[in-house]
Amino acid sequence: MRIVTIESAPFGFYGGDGQASGMMYEIGNLIAQEAGLPHVNRIVPYPRTVAMIASGDADVVLRYTNPELSAAALQVAEVLSLPTIVVGRPALKLTSLSDLRGKFVGVPRSGRFDEAFDERDDIIKYPLAGYSQMLKMLMAGRIDAGIGSSVGIYYNAHILGISKERLGKPLMLGTRKFELHFSKKTATAETVSAIKIAVQRLQSRGAINEIVEKYYRTFDLDQKK
Repeated sequence: MRIVTIESAPFGFYGGDGQASGMMYEIGNLIAQEAGLPHVNRIVPYPRTVAMIASGDADVVLRYTNPELSAAALQVAEVLSLPTIVVGRPALKLTSLSDLRGKFVGVPRSGRFDEAFDERDDIIKYPLAGYSQMLKMLMAGRIDAGIGSSVGIYYNAHILGISKERLGKPLMLGTRKFELHFSKKTATAETVSAIKIAVQRLQSRGAINEIVEKYYRTFDLDQKK
């Protein structure tokens, strides 16, 4: 099974030793092992994952869905839910999406995080390579806020040495599900069934949550509040 993992810390990244790592990288490997499927796992840029799944050059990706991915893949299993937030600097007070009217908001390229946010045409959406670039531009005053998963934003803030005092209170928008998508070009009933059963077993014994908590422990959990 050919897995592709999104290149976005903490979901998929290369450590200082050059070794592949990350929350979704580990979960993808664990699911394949539980299902008894030989596998390879590559970390690739976020937008490329859709193209690889659509072409059949990859079999599986764990990520948020979007219309392009839904058209190319079977949504086999929900793996985990993460809060979606918008965060700016402390001076920006956020109580609703209306507070973002006319503001520049960084969005990881090809990411779909909140339907109501996407439908607002009075918010200036600024596509960026990922959370690290988003936070650097936010700290430099080049954008007003950023949107994404809470763990993605705060993990990267931790890596960049950005303290919680330099970020404002987040606007909570809801949750999005990381789903296991299997390419329609390569899926078989037998493999899809094995994966579904593997995910259910892992969730029932808390194995997926153990990986998630390991990454949460690397940064200040108070930042999520």
